Amino acid sequence: MDDLTQRFVTALEQLHRDRDVEPLVELFSDDATLDKAGVPHGERGQDGARLFWQQYRDVFNDIEAEFRHQTTGDGLAYLEWTSKGSLRDGADFQYEGVSVLEARGDTIDAFRTYYDTAAFLVASKH
Repeated sequence: MDDLTQRFVTALEQLHRDRDVEPLVELFSDDATLDKAGVPHGERGQDGARLFWQQYRDVFNDIEAEFRHQTTGDGLAYLEWTSKGSLRDGADFQYEGVSVLEARGDTIDAFRTYYDTAAFLVASKH
């Protein structure tokens, strides 16, 4: 799980920098589920991962994430992070969250992320 988690972090950094979703998409299984802030995303598999990550990246003009803490175990990883940058409208933002990865093999079977959604309400008012 350590290797898969590091590959995820590296692919996410590439998405943030280059807007390239494919390195992330390749990490997901054909029946993967992706959820954010406790809300089912409704998409599955690699096509769902592609849509999920494209929609995520399209919210931001620029973004970077700092992973403060990572815990990995048997088929499970928890990543605590802080993201900052600017939204498409130019408003600055910073927010914190936790992402959970589940895997039975060498691909991610489930991805869930929980974050401070209020940060976007505050950022959009500036």
